[in-house]
Amino acid sequence: MTAAEEILPWLPAMLLLILSSAFFSGSEAALFSLQPQDRRRLKARKVDGPRIERLLLDPERLLSAVLFWNLIINMAYFGIVSIAGKRLESIGEASFAVGFTLFSLLMIIFFSEMLPKSLAVKNPTTFAVWVARPLAISIRIVSPGLPLLKFANRVAQRIIWPAFQPERELEIEDIDRAIRLSAPDAAFADRERLLLRRLVSLADVRVDEWMRPRSEYQIHQFPLSSEALQTAIDEGGYLFIGDGSEDEISGAIAVRWLRPSQMDDLAGAMEAPLIVPWSTNVANVFDELCRENRDIAAVVNEYGEIIGVISIDDVLESMVTQPDLAASSDDSSPDSPPEVAFPLRIDGSMSARELAILLNVEPPTGRNVTVAGLIQTLTRRIPRLGDLCDWNDHRLEVVEESEKGKVEIEVTQNKAGESGA
Repeated sequence: MTAAEEILPWLPAMLLLILSSAFFSGSEAALFSLQPQDRRRLKARKVDGPRIERLLLDPERLLSAVLFWNLIINMAYFGIVSIAGKRLESIGEASFAVGFTLFSLLMIIFFSEMLPKSLAVKNPTTFAVWVARPLAISIRIVSPGLPLLKFANRVAQRIIWPAFQPERELEIEDIDRAIRLSAPDAAFADRERLLLRRLVSLADVRVDEWMRPRSEYQIHQFPLSSEALQTAIDEGGYLFIGDGSEDEISGAIAVRWLRPSQMDDLAGAMEAPLIVPWSTNVANVFDELCRENRDIAAVVNEYGEIIGVISIDDVLESMVTQPDLAASSDDSSPDSPPEVAFPLRIDGSMSARELAILLNVEPPTGRNVTVAGLIQTLTRRIPRLGDLCDWNDHRLEVVEESEKGKVEIEVTQNKAGESGA
């Protein structure tokens, strides 16, 4: 009997095992590569979405089942390779047996690990939909034995790593100490403290003060045009999709984060906005956006109407682009007001209390605690380019307005004898 005749009967079984191993390897890579926004889009599917979500609710069970199946398949595969190699040696084809074994090893590495995982990571959503049903059946088959595997895993962990303890949560003092120890210079540490202070100050800012009003963004409908995509890039990188009405938003597409493969399925890249009331503060909105892994929040009034939107990019941009005025006021002595060079140019999202401390004037008592909100209260409209108002012997003028609704304000001191509002 020739070597080819000896190997040929084993090839169909080996091919089947390679395909089975590729299925489980690709399933593992696809499901664990799903991003939160991908999982939210899959939930909209009536059949596959809930099944995928149930699989991911217990990732340890999912991973144990996949690894168990792969272990069984690989053992069977190399068992067949060993039997075929032994038979080749028995007919005097020892060198052919070595080559066949090495070739079989390379085949299962490439076609069962590298290739399926690469394809699954590139298109995790599509791959997850394909494998959801057969994978769920496979996990159900081995479910009776999974508790035993989990028990053995825990016993092994306690024997090998008996002293591991969970880390304690960081305190504010730990963060401040880490900044001091890791900062290359004092200026860098001051900037880090300033950023933390601004993060805490978000609790004092109402969301309707930082939102983008309805008049400053466009709502599009499917099918989308290339002009709509360009408009979204110019308006901050988000494309707002309506539900058929003029003001209601059913979803938003982060154009900047689109992959080339998503350009043909823009509806699949759409995520529903987080709905927040106008009276909540920016800190709560920022926390909810981070927890829900969303990018956009729609602000509604007391009647449930959408009056504006705010993105997580807007919050972060406002935090990092405010001028460093608090540091100068902190360094000043309490007996003498800080020296301010007029005209002073500030961002509209700056805290009005912070500006009042800098100017050594009485802070505002109203609800609007940003400078833009203060101007909105005094002028009774959303700040626009050229708006002027007087406040505590100082004049506030809107000198720049961006396409995203952000305003730059110039602060000057009123001359002697000039009355303020």
